[in-house]
Amino acid sequence: MTVRGTILFLLAVAGALRAGETKEAPAPMPRPTVGAIRWDAWSGGPVTAQVERTLGHPPHRFRLPWFARTVEAEPGVEIRGDTDAVMGREIEWAAEAGIDYWAFLEYPEDGEMSRALRRYLAHPQRERVRFCMILHSQVSCAPEAWPAVLQRYLKLFREPGYLRVLDGRPLLYLFKGGPVDAEPVRTRFAELRAAARQANLGDPYIAYMGFNPAADWEKARQMGADAISAYAYANTGTKIFARFSENLERDYWNRARDLQAPCIPLVSTGWDKRPRMDHPVSWEKDHDYHRTRTYVETAQPEEIAAHLKRALAWAAQNPQAMPARTLIVYSWNEYDEGGWIAPTLGAGGKPDDARIRAFKSVLRP
Repeated sequence: MTVRGTILFLLAVAGALRAGETKEAPAPMPRPTVGAIRWDAWSGGPVTAQVERTLGHPPHRFRLPWFARTVEAEPGVEIRGDTDAVMGREIEWAAEAGIDYWAFLEYPEDGEMSRALRRYLAHPQRERVRFCMILHSQVSCAPEAWPAVLQRYLKLFREPGYLRVLDGRPLLYLFKGGPVDAEPVRTRFAELRAAARQANLGDPYIAYMGFNPAADWEKARQMGADAISAYAYANTGTKIFARFSENLERDYWNRARDLQAPCIPLVSTGWDKRPRMDHPVSWEKDHDYHRTRTYVETAQPEEIAAHLKRALAWAAQNPQAMPARTLIVYSWNEYDEGGWIAPTLGAGGKPDDARIRAFKSVLRP
């Protein structure tokens, strides 16, 4: 090599080293979106009358929704959450805590259990929290009702703020607890996908919410779903919340990953149905939990925060296991079942927002 060639070579090497020194490290993967399940039994009507009895029993009143009030008449409490003020405050709390979306459990469009969804869709601040649906009672409706239900789903997909994953696919959950039969629902999923694509609304991403990852993934594939998830975790073999949450992580997250089943991991805030044992509700007569004697202790806010942190760390370590890049939390407001994030009625009638603040400490530190 000539002297001139040697000099040019050394200059090139030096330039490459300088470029390597200034090269930026890959940007960290953004955190997954975090959703919370809404079961809106708090807006008035026959279902609200039943949960007033479950939570009116004095040992359970610490779970009352933040907008409840105590009264002299039986059952001693009144719960009326169907107002713009209530919805606006809950949107504010969820947005400030970093909760990206609510997953509304689906009921008939004009029914009492859909009041909160209607209130949300009409609220001027709704863009602060996105939403999606958990298919429940309508996807397996009578054949003559299906065309209208299908059009309702398409209408919801058109709503501003409907959550989309994987570059534009509207997210749908399917709740196993509903009257779901594989073959009719499989056919309806195919019809829904075709109708959504034809309307340029994207191919729905459907996650089957079951109780056992192996069985759920087999069922999901039979039904034409894309992934598995869970609505709640009901392992009552321990009273200790920290152990309960670690069992969930093992039984759901790790098993789904090991099965190579695409999943939307569940984060739980608790499970304790004693209010419904003391005052059974009409939709759960003679359920097995009435014989349960071990219940998970009410979680402390810092325990819920630790569980959520582990979920985010798991998501960062296992991106291949959750292609939709989202988590689902049980729940926003399942007060009488034992899992909630939304504030409760605290001392002096003021909202106890400790759990919301715990979420914020993780999602918006």
